[in-house]
Amino acid sequence: MSDLKDLINEIIAINHAWKLSKDRFGDAFPATKSLRDSKSLMQAHLLRDFPNDSFLKVATDNNEHADELFSVRLKTPIKIGNLTRSDAEHLPVRIAKEIFLQHELEKFLTR
Repeated sequence: MSDLKDLINEIIAINHAWKLSKDRFGDAFPATKSLRDSKSLMQAHLLRDFPNDSFLKVATDNNEHADELFSVRLKTPIKIGNLTRSDAEHLPVRIAKEIFLQHELEKFLTR
């Protein structure tokens, strides 16, 4: 559980850093791209290496985003700090299609 909790904590931290970099320097800034890619790869690691703990769901709370999004969900909520988390942030569908094979996406969405 500790490894899972550590990975989720890292995903959340990288996501916050990515948003700050994006707001301050823009999408094209190299560090912004690197943080986005790091977060996506960590989410892929979570889905592939913790199949009993995670799954993908089409996000329904993406009104403010231009991209279609998946929510990386946790089967059992985990307490991180003072918050209980039931997800490990959003993953744009276009990025998911770049890093996963089609059968992987189908598997992650039906868990």
